[in-house]
Parts: sequence; structure tokens; C-alpha cells
Amino acid sequence: MRHVSRLAIGMMAALGCTCSMAAGVLKLSRTEVTLEAGHAAHELYVENAGDTPLYLSIEQHLLTNPGDSPEHLVPVAEVAGPTLLVVPGRITLAPGQRYRVGLKELAMPPKTYVWRITFRPNERIDVDAGQTEGSPAPLFVNVGYGVVIYQRSALVH
Repeated sequence: MRHVSRLAIGMMAALGCTCSMAAGVLKLSRTEVTLEAGHAAHELYVENAGDTPLYLSIEQHLLTNPGDSPEHLVPVAEVAGPTLLVVPGRITLAPGQRYRVGLKELAMPPKTYVWRITFRPNERIDVDAGQTEGSPAPLFVNVGYGVVIYQRSALVH
């Protein structure tokens, strides 16, 4: 039990004291985007507001049951005839760099589709919990920043 509390205290200290550590900091221009037929597409930017490079993986999923719990997310690679493609799948941003994410509408959907885009920084956080009993266990923190894209059908007004 002592080992778990030391690990928890070490994790809280590492996450709470990031101001003194060099890190890439992800900043998104918006968290919701609505794409409508006949309207100019909104732009989506990602920015590294930190002081070290930021390595991002970008995941795109179709939400097939909006409003229901649990959500059913289908990876874009498994969607038959996807109507939207978010590119690229990975980005490396230098400190202060801003990048426009491509939103490619491939077709108009037959109804409104809801897409979830998740930006995952690939970071390694080392936590030193001091003396531990036995062998130390690795700690992985995987944080995702999300954007919801509503792709409206031409039939919806």
C-alpha cells in the first residue's frame, strides 16, 4: 500500500510541477467544427505553445451513436466510404510552430455525421518515486485532446 501512495504522490508532483520542466504544449484553435454544404470550411489549427518539440498522433473516428452511452467509435480505416478525411496522421511541431490540419470532404453524407478527432502527444514522463520495494513499475500517461466535427448533409437545413 505504501508503494501505491508513493507512486501516486510522485505522479501528482510530476504532473503538477510541469512549469519547471521543458515540454511541448498542445493548443487547438477550436474544439468543435461544423461542415455544411455550400459554406466555407472552418479551419483547424494545432500549435505548440511549449518550449520543446511536440510529436502528435492524430486519430479519426466516426461516432455511430451520438448521444448514447457508451459511445461506439469506428476508426476511419474501417468506415465503408468515409465522407471526411483528416490529414495528416502524424505531426511534429517545433516550439511556437502552428500547423493547419487538412479537412478533406470526400462526399456529402446522407445524414449528419459526427466525427471525433483525437490529438495524442507522444511524450514520456519519468517519475522518480524514490526508494521502492521490489522492482519499479513503469508509468505511462496518455492524454488526448479532442475535436468534434459535425458534417451536415445537404438535406439538413
